[in-house]
Amino acid sequence: MRAIMVGMLVAAAVMRSAEADLDVTVTIDLGQDLGQNFGTLFSGTEAEGRLACGAGFAAVYNSYFRSDRLKIQFFVRPVKQTAAYTLDPLPRAGSDSGAYPHGLGNDVYVHVFKPERSYQVWQEKTAQWRSLPSQKWPGKSAATVRGKRLEVRGDHLVYDGERILDQAKAGGYRYSYYGQGHLFLYRKQTTDGGGEIKQITAVPWSPYGADLSVDLAQGVAIDLKMMKEFPYAWGQFGDEVLNCSNWGGLYSFDGKRWVVVVEADEKTSYQIYSMVSFGDRLLMAQYPSGVLFSYDGAEVRTLTGWPPVPPGASTSVREAQTTAIYRGELLVGVWPWAELWRRDPDTQDWVFMRRMFTHPKLHAVPVHPYESEAEAAGLVRNDLGQRLTAMVPTGDALLLGTSSKGGATVLEGSRLKLLTSSQRQEYGAMYRLKMPGNLAATITWRDGPTTLRFRAQNGRMSIQQDGRELASTSLAPGLVPDLSAARIQWGKGVFGPCPGEMSAMERR
Repeated sequence: MRAIMVGMLVAAAVMRSAEADLDVTVTIDLGQDLGQNFGTLFSGTEAEGRLACGAGFAAVYNSYFRSDRLKIQFFVRPVKQTAAYTLDPLPRAGSDSGAYPHGLGNDVYVHVFKPERSYQVWQEKTAQWRSLPSQKWPGKSAATVRGKRLEVRGDHLVYDGERILDQAKAGGYRYSYYGQGHLFLYRKQTTDGGGEIKQITAVPWSPYGADLSVDLAQGVAIDLKMMKEFPYAWGQFGDEVLNCSNWGGLYSFDGKRWVVVVEADEKTSYQIYSMVSFGDRLLMAQYPSGVLFSYDGAEVRTLTGWPPVPPGASTSVREAQTTAIYRGELLVGVWPWAELWRRDPDTQDWVFMRRMFTHPKLHAVPVHPYESEAEAAGLVRNDLGQRLTAMVPTGDALLLGTSSKGGATVLEGSRLKLLTSSQRQEYGAMYRLKMPGNLAATITWRDGPTTLRFRAQNGRMSIQQDGRELASTSLAPGLVPDLSAARIQWGKGVFGPCPGEMSAMERR
């Protein structure tokens, strides 16, 4: 892929006053938008190595949904009480026993199936969910590319409202992901002999030019090993796009060829539910170990104890399902107890924040919550396992959702009378989590340079683009550390590297 030229003009003013200030301005040209990760703009550390501040674009894929590529986070980490947070319940998006929030632009959506199918969008000003008319529902696999939506509508792959591929007529292709200048399509095909093949195809495509139609003849395909395989989570490392299938086949495409990084194995359960670019590696959240795996471009390593098992829980059939970067810190949600973990970047310790359910008491035998109750109700025994489905940065908060394994219908009617009404309501619940010092906003795409300004001063933090304020929030007195001696690093940090070249960096 053509090298993405990135030019930055950077000015950082850190002044001493009654309260320490931070003022960073970044002029950046992101080049052509070809689905790449945009990474870190800047990162600041104190003399002893403590992570103090930064800004960048998180690249996360969680259970069906990709984070918005143009949503930028700006953070300033507190001097004290770094573990402090608040968690507030939000109104339910619907009566489903599963809520999977996802972000597109500055909006947060939940697809609801009960009592009738709808798409709900969160309204921060009214603290309520609003139902969208069907023509405004986000299409499947929706992503923002060059400031416009790339999504599936019916059988068509659509870009900015224009049909660019009829997937059914083309032979049963399904759009899965766009990255590094390629559309990644999944295909199940019947051969002339009556057999089946399954493939992932990487097709060159760009949102630039007069003809936006997809030329499948240019695709490079890899056959999946088993008929039961299909793509799960997606991620990127450098120029590579990676996918892990539901049977643990990890496949990498470097723009020219496919490489099998990990072989699929029908005798071994190995599923990746989430991928997140974190620093200098790609992290993958795995089942059944319940920990993260890391990929550095050469090998996959198991990160034992990332995160650990809480006392009293079983060490088996655990699922690291959800990841997020928030306030410059890595957060992970783990099944079957909907555990929320945070990795402290200063101590490198994992901090157990809480379970997202108040019931039942955590136990190791049986492995999952309510196994006997589920079986008595005619359900699969782990249907009442507890999931933290997603963590979506919005404004100064994270919106979190919960779910049973069975999703929309598992708690329907009176099948589970042994659960109280309040206990059932915790499945499919929505929450707002806040840790002081983080702000997120979606920038407007520019074909060319754009200037971003990040300020934390006078009890307030804000993000501006080309002189217009995108978002702001208040800061408690004394929260911002004295950053006068902080070391600012450009283009590297927790969100991964910023691609391309930088020039004219200046700190005043």
